[in-house]
Amino acid sequence: MNKTQRIYLSSGDTGNENQDKYIKVKLEQNTDTLEFMSLRLGTADVYQNFNADYGVLIGRVLANNSVGIPNARISIFIPLTDEDSVDKDIYSLYPYKTPRDKNNEGKRYNLLPRVSQQDPVTGIVTPKQPFGSFPIKEEIVGNLPFLNVYKKYYKYTALTNNSGDYMIFGVPVGTQTVHLSVDITDIGEYSMNPAAMVTNLGYSPNLFTNNNSKIKPSNDLNDLPNIETQEISVDIVPFWGDVENFEIGITRQDFRIRSVLKNTFVVFGSVYTDASGVQWGQSSGANNEVQRLYEMSSGTEGIGIKTKRVGTVTEKIYYYPANVTDDEINNGSGVAKMALLDPAEYSVYKKDGDFVVIINCNRDKVTIKEDGTKTPVDDSFAGGLYTSFKGFMTLEISEDTLPLDWTKDGSKTHLKPIRHILKFPQTADYDWNTKVFHSFKNPAWGSATCQADAKIDNNAWRQQYFNFCGGCIYSVARFHGLVYNNNDHDQTVHRAWFQCDYIMNATYSSVVHNTGLIQTNDYEYTGNTFYEMPSNSSIGGREVFGANWMNLSVYLPQSGWVTSGYAYNDQCPRSNAHFTHDQFNTTYYEKNNTQVIADGYVNTCSFARSDYHWTDFIEVPKEDIIALNDYECKGIKTSTDGVSLPLSSYDLKGTYRSGCRIPTGQAISWSAAAPPLGGKCNGCCDCNPDCRTYIFKGFDSSDVINYIVELGLI
Repeated sequence: MNKTQRIYLSSGDTGNENQDKYIKVKLEQNTDTLEFMSLRLGTADVYQNFNADYGVLIGRVLANNSVGIPNARISIFIPLTDEDSVDKDIYSLYPYKTPRDKNNEGKRYNLLPRVSQQDPVTGIVTPKQPFGSFPIKEEIVGNLPFLNVYKKYYKYTALTNNSGDYMIFGVPVGTQTVHLSVDITDIGEYSMNPAAMVTNLGYSPNLFTNNNSKIKPSNDLNDLPNIETQEISVDIVPFWGDVENFEIGITRQDFRIRSVLKNTFVVFGSVYTDASGVQWGQSSGANNEVQRLYEMSSGTEGIGIKTKRVGTVTEKIYYYPANVTDDEINNGSGVAKMALLDPAEYSVYKKDGDFVVIINCNRDKVTIKEDGTKTPVDDSFAGGLYTSFKGFMTLEISEDTLPLDWTKDGSKTHLKPIRHILKFPQTADYDWNTKVFHSFKNPAWGSATCQADAKIDNNAWRQQYFNFCGGCIYSVARFHGLVYNNNDHDQTVHRAWFQCDYIMNATYSSVVHNTGLIQTNDYEYTGNTFYEMPSNSSIGGREVFGANWMNLSVYLPQSGWVTSGYAYNDQCPRSNAHFTHDQFNTTYYEKNNTQVIADGYVNTCSFARSDYHWTDFIEVPKEDIIALNDYECKGIKTSTDGVSLPLSSYDLKGTYRSGCRIPTGQAISWSAAAPPLGGKCNGCCDCNPDCRTYIFKGFDSSDVINYIVELGLI
């Protein structure tokens, strides 16, 4: 039976990194494995000599006082010998008699990689920007001078593990110089990116290029804000040699980096809308009367993806501050304490409808225990790292970016456009038994008898949030709800344009009456296929998309609303059911209002109904981003298992929204994979759920996958 003995060491939090730690431990009999910190050592391999002339050096590289840093590089510095200093081959590769000496590129002694390397499994390239001079394995193996230098001068080197711990075995006893090299953009889950270094760490933008997405190159490592090197003189004690007391000796030396790290996460996506002068809603009839709010204003050509346009997206991020407890969030009282994140507190990039946002975590602070495990600490703890963020986001293309200052005139009224605004995440149900909508746009809003129900639905909408984790990358997903109508009005109740008010098929033949539908191919109108948007259904010769989830990109339709009375409408203002349902003679959601979004923040004007427009955040692994970037087509429709990319052996690792997936483990309790009747095969309400994943990288010149890679965030 294997017997393990754990050796408990000092925590290394004395604040004096220059203090050597010497640990003498009495060895128990028949011990096979020694454990200390997060490290293990087998005794059979190390006790070959009864008296050792070597030592074991262990330690932890710390940031923020108490968090272990992965992928830091440690070595015992070995000065260049006089003999080798006259050997040109060796001197050209290793000119260092002291750690401060520089090579022919002007770089001081360091352990950082000279070039980037790609992981053959994940495809991830690290580091994103190599600044060091350390040779890669292929150079060492294939080049004899490199190999000789490595064996002689880099024989005592180590990388820290996920807990920030390192161990160097066999170090000569006596005083040694221990070197640290660390690149804070290449430390695993805690890696900082250049934008966050400016926004969060206060570095000057003069140290960066490409809109703070790249570090300005320099051969002087002292000029690089992401690089830190240190040397500490350490006295190494013998590991094994006390024959009377059966004690072993271990030398511990911790390092503390100067940078104060901030844990961040990334949200990215792409947004597009309808063309100028185009909306779902048009004037028609003998007298050019406004009576078809459900119909595409520019006919069948207007439903084509080619008619859309991109604009700079406006994001607003609402969040729960750290002083709002989880209990308050869960019971709903925390909504009254939500805040709007100041744009100065996060980094954002925008291009051709694409957006990338880098946000700090602000909740669930942790530190690293002696055994390497993470443990929660109070916010008052001096150090540690926040690991999560709870909140939601709204996305819109503002009128300042793409103006909506046009109308379509009828003989008796005017039709004006509204561009939808969406909250992420959001969901709501429709009760088929009671015919009640549970959108935050509850039809009971104006009814004195049902205001309590409306308040419940509105509060539920506000309380829907997402729990983001540090180090992760997220994108957006939106369900493309469709509302079909083929009648000018309902003669029974004299309220126009509400014949059908539920998710409809994507396959109805009158495509211009199927509000929200998008044509993706060139049937009748050339130019749509060029944009490579995937389809989930067909109508005659038309390939179309609707009534299912789209990942990564978001369509914000433009809907028309009647601004003055009209006979078919009981003299009521009105908009189509794709935007909002029966409003009881009010333009509350078409105009600025006082409905609460979060504490102190109001106005749900132009927000689309939440029961048709479900939205969500999806975590996108870096491996998927690399694979999608290599996949040349803008639009992706996976195989029927919802995983495999077409014409590729790659299976997506992320869990994307589809007609089959009901998310679990998040703040929202999703009742289904899609709204009632939606998310079905071929866009039909009466079919089986559609398990395919639909992805669109962006319309026209936008390509958010390429953009996030271009920004160096992968």
